[in-house]
Amino acid sequence: MKFLLWVIAIFSLAVGMTLFAQVNTGYALIFLPPWRMEISLNVFIVLLLVSIIALYLLLQMFVEVAGLPQRVRRYQANQAKEASVKLERDARIAFFEGRFQRAARLASEAMQASHEDDAFAVNGLLAARAAHATRDFEQRDKILQQLKQRLGEQHLATLMTAGELLLDERRYSEANQAISAARELAPKLTNAMKLELRLRQREQNPEAVLKLVEQLTKAEALDTEQAAHIRIAAQLQLLKQHPMTPVELKEWWKKLSSAEQHNPKLVYAAARSYVAQEAPEQAKETLEKALEADWNSELLPIYSQLELDLPHQMAQLQQAETWLKSHPRDEQLLLALGRLCRKRELWGKAQSYFEASIAVNPSATSHAELAELLTQLEREEEAAHHYRASLALAMK
Repeated sequence: MKFLLWVIAIFSLAVGMTLFAQVNTGYALIFLPPWRMEISLNVFIVLLLVSIIALYLLLQMFVEVAGLPQRVRRYQANQAKEASVKLERDARIAFFEGRFQRAARLASEAMQASHEDDAFAVNGLLAARAAHATRDFEQRDKILQQLKQRLGEQHLATLMTAGELLLDERRYSEANQAISAARELAPKLTNAMKLELRLRQREQNPEAVLKLVEQLTKAEALDTEQAAHIRIAAQLQLLKQHPMTPVELKEWWKKLSSAEQHNPKLVYAAARSYVAQEAPEQAKETLEKALEADWNSELLPIYSQLELDLPHQMAQLQQAETWLKSHPRDEQLLLALGRLCRKRELWGKAQSYFEASIAVNPSATSHAELAELLTQLEREEEAAHHYRASLALAMK
């Protein structure tokens, strides 16, 4: 239908122009001294239209010819870009397939073919990670240096990647420089904080670890269980690195959360520190509070071996017998009671508790304790029997 309308319109135009030419009897006078020319006005109009069309076509041809080099360059750039994109995709696939050597080679080629900074950065970072995966640290460092030269020293992605890879290689000083620079650029970036947390843990810097854990917890970048685990490890490291006086220990202990004060590892470490500082009374108090709050029989050996004066020993024995009502079949508690009774020279009760511990769960320690008690009581034959039983269990 459209074609038919166009045909009708063209024929109508032709008829109209023919009728106009018949009616139009004028002429055009062209005077160019010393020449003078008269031509029909219709012919002049036709020539004028043809000249305009010819001039337009010539101009179009000139524009096309003049723009040809630019179009060739654009075509070549598009071809190079497409080739670079294909190399990048192939490199990513190879990387995720675990074919790191191929990934490193393809990403390096894509990196060299990249004209835009973003594409250069993406391909360079992928090539660096692939080279690191193949343990080709020299090639990795070369690529990272190229990234810094083109993108600048303050390129966040390069700094983060360099920090992570150098940390994995245990080059802590250089990793620290990269991570610190990244933290300056993006102080609230949780991934940078996590990276620094790993570094501070490797450096065994508990103060920095605790500070970072607090920040990450507030940012909800660590779950509660994970944060608690890291905090406890840091507190243990702090206690190990910085011996404290009893007063300092008490102040440090007050600052811990209730969950940390009930953690067996921290309680045990604090008790040992009190013992080392010749403050067994504080160790006794700390252990008793922890056991009351959350029973853990692993704390009983150190509790029963505290060197206390007579009143505290009696209080210890009474407390342990109170616990026995709630934990009558705890072999560690029975063993601790035997030790406490032996300290007070309650030989019969001590023997009964040691034997009860063995009855619940025979162990090398309980047999050895009973053998030592029997030796004190000059019951050598029975003591020898328990020494042999202790040795047999220890050998197993």
